[in-house]
Amino acid sequence: MSPPGTNLATPGYRDTVLSVPCEGDLLWGILTEPASLNPSMPADTNTDVGVLLIVGGPQYRVGCHRQFTLLGRALAHGGIPCLRIDYRGMGDATGEARDFEQIDDDMAAAIDQWQRDRPALRRVLIWGLCDAASAALMYVHRRRDPRVAGLCLANPWVRTEESLARAQVKHYYWDRLRQGAFWRKLLSGRVGLAAVKELLGKIGQARAQGQGPGEGSMHYTARMAASLRSFTGPVLLMLSGDDLVAKEFLDRCRTGGPAWQGLLARPLLRREDLPEADHTFASAAWRAQVEAWTLSFAASIAAGGDGQDPRPASA
Repeated sequence: MSPPGTNLATPGYRDTVLSVPCEGDLLWGILTEPASLNPSMPADTNTDVGVLLIVGGPQYRVGCHRQFTLLGRALAHGGIPCLRIDYRGMGDATGEARDFEQIDDDMAAAIDQWQRDRPALRRVLIWGLCDAASAALMYVHRRRDPRVAGLCLANPWVRTEESLARAQVKHYYWDRLRQGAFWRKLLSGRVGLAAVKELLGKIGQARAQGQGPGEGSMHYTARMAASLRSFTGPVLLMLSGDDLVAKEFLDRCRTGGPAWQGLLARPLLRREDLPEADHTFASAAWRAQVEAWTLSFAASIAAGGDGQDPRPASA
């Protein structure tokens, strides 16, 4: 780890190590900025928008296949600074390990420190994948932080035992039941009794009533729905087609009851789909598309827009 304040100069962007105090612990982050950005200049000469990138566990600020490092650099190349942090108990941060429902203080501390180091910063977009997307929604629901100007949500996590079973039955087991090869194996005895019992068990779970333990007392998925409904800023929703987590989220939007109804049609929600992508957008092409969507969303907000798709309707 380089000492705080060390600049690692690279054409097009520069990285600065940030230390972030949080409740007696220390978070470490990498602030990636356009190489031309001068932090000593007056606020009105620099963009006042940045992207705070939080990670889903268990991983750290680099991300799977370096996707968060590369996303930060792509944003900086496009003129948007990006801070990616390890929250407490993750990566290089100190403190006890915690889950995505317990990192509000970490996000607030990161924004506070970023503003102290870069007074030009006024507005922040929170970017999260999987349970970090869920954490972003819960943060704006609980904190009502006026600095949060938008959300970038990739494959949000809404899992309960019932939602997983429903998604597996709908998107995996049902496909198998429609395959002639499955029935030939079943009739020939090559599909074991355990596999049949597993299928029946999943169907039973999928038909279970309710939306998971504690749903009536603001289960985390209920807080997510309330946040999507009440948040007035732009939202970029990015979904992978080959991802059970994304399918669970779409199923929840369709079958999650009144709290979820109509959320995909909320004002200022921009939805982008990658039909063949996996959960972490593992290929270079998928990663590049996510980078392009995020940059266009952030650049629009920085310019006073609403983050919506800049492409013509006929495209």
